[in-house]
Amino acid sequence: MKTCAILTFGCKVNQYESQALREQFQRRGYEIVGVDDAPHVVVLNTCTVTETATAEAARWARRVHRRNPSARIAVTGCAADSHQAEFEGMPGVRRVVLHDEKSALPLLIEDPRLTPAELKPSIFDMTVSGFEGHTRAFLKIQDGCDLNCSFCIIPQVRGRNVSRPLEEALGETRRLAEAGYKELVLTGVHVGSFGKEAAGRSLIPDLVQRMLELPGVSRVRLSSVEANEIDDRLIDVMRDSGGRFCPHLHVPLQSGDDGVLRAMRRRYNTAQFRRTVDRLRAEIDRPGVTTDIIVGFPTETEQAFARTLALCREIGFSRIHVFPYSHRRGTAASALADLSFQVKKERLHAVQELAEDLSRRFARSFIGDEVDVLVEETDVAPTGYTERYVKARLTAGDRNELIRTRGIGVHDGVLQCA
Repeated sequence: MKTCAILTFGCKVNQYESQALREQFQRRGYEIVGVDDAPHVVVLNTCTVTETATAEAARWARRVHRRNPSARIAVTGCAADSHQAEFEGMPGVRRVVLHDEKSALPLLIEDPRLTPAELKPSIFDMTVSGFEGHTRAFLKIQDGCDLNCSFCIIPQVRGRNVSRPLEEALGETRRLAEAGYKELVLTGVHVGSFGKEAAGRSLIPDLVQRMLELPGVSRVRLSSVEANEIDDRLIDVMRDSGGRFCPHLHVPLQSGDDGVLRAMRRRYNTAQFRRTVDRLRAEIDRPGVTTDIIVGFPTETEQAFARTLALCREIGFSRIHVFPYSHRRGTAASALADLSFQVKKERLHAVQELAEDLSRRFARSFIGDEVDVLVEETDVAPTGYTERYVKARLTAGDRNELIRTRGIGVHDGVLQCA
């Protein structure tokens, strides 16, 4: 039997697209195996958000060829577009498949004579029926981005915003719910822009409302949304859903300094960000508000960084994903002088320490309260996440079971429930 391994780097969008590729290969008679099982085909679905992510994918391409010289290696994902020539020159790489060709990858790796122009692939040709090893399913509803933040290369490799037709998204929702997935996570490159190119406004509230009307859909969660996209309609749907539209929003802040935000070309300032969170908390009981922070942006002074720490502490994010600024060739910020590795490292650690403290505080706020936990792991003890995205551990429960329970304590940042 023909065999294939797929290595995924980066975001939820890549995880979705890797699952779609996995299913395409299976339909073509391949068995999906591990990379150490000498597969005939190895797909590297890469990320290029940071220099480290691109370098990691390149290391894996060399490692795969060294261990399995006969493997046909296909490189796709964002780094395939940003570093096409570098990957094409690597031993063992048979095909570099660009973003808008990705849905044709199995055919392109099988037949080197084929060209994407002959196949006319579309980014929304990729669909999924399940998620191997996951209890939550990702649902890709959008691709591309029109924001053009000065630090970000993604618009260059994924192009402008394009939305999946709403009825197609609902069709995949039905399939995933019928397959037993209780929670669906709406994902994309810039999820909040879903529907804007046709309707002139975000259609996220419309989509969520219709998803929640479908049988088998217990919870819907957004993977990310910009602060200036959280409007009254979105909040109303969340408030009125009885917790089924998860009261958790990942709202990237990136910096708590207005000067740095301007240099980053973000489309809000700190006052607007505060007002958004205040409006959300006025309508929703203790929503989980998580965020992204970039430390060490070229214009970030010590004072600017101190303002970022202060704003994070003031808002009380329940979780912070923090990244050191990474110079990306071709972005507007790449013309600015980079800060030292040591400065980035120190600031990274400072935000990480604050994040751990804030996460514990948020978890402790649910001691004595009822929460709904979707069990994802049962190896040591039943563990999963609440509707507000607090990691929780239970005394009993089966995988993929949605359990109403009560918080009784917090240990190592995890809400203990009984």
